[in-house]
Amino acid sequence: FVFRSPDGDELCCLMRENHHKGRSLMMFSRDEGKTWSDPVDTPWGLTGDRHMGVQTEDGRWVIAFRDRALNSPTLTHFVAWVGTYEDIRKGRPGQYRIKLLHSHKGFDCGYPGMEILPDGTIIATTYIKYREGPEKHSVVSTRFKIEETDTMLADQSGKKEKR
Repeated sequence: FVFRSPDGDELCCLMRENHHKGRSLMMFSRDEGKTWSDPVDTPWGLTGDRHMGVQTEDGRWVIAFRDRALNSPTLTHFVAWVGTYEDIRKGRPGQYRIKLLHSHKGFDCGYPGMEILPDGTIIATTYIKYREGPEKHSVVSTRFKIEETDTMLADQSGKKEKR
């Protein structure tokens, strides 16, 4: 997945680590892709396969992928990372991650499509086996607004503080 920095002067490329023994990789270009920096590890929360993302109106990125992060509670599932370009550039964890869909076939999911509608609704589409049983994989879309997931995070944080 290749996308631009907020000022438009830099490209960032997110790549999977094919041996799945470490984090995903990222590299950067300031000459429209003629040359690239050496690949470096992404933040842990962006570790996965088949990244695809959209930018929200407030400038944040929502990047969906198949989770491959070691020791992740959502390992093998379809997730999204929320954060800024600077979070990625500086190796920071980002704001939060969202478990979008549960995979009932382990690592056999991914190849997302991401769209953002004029009203801010984000649509994440993937193939996945989303039910137990004999059913085969399906192409599934889920939709949400970033304000909804921000509110869920704030509500969850508030509950933790009250404990």
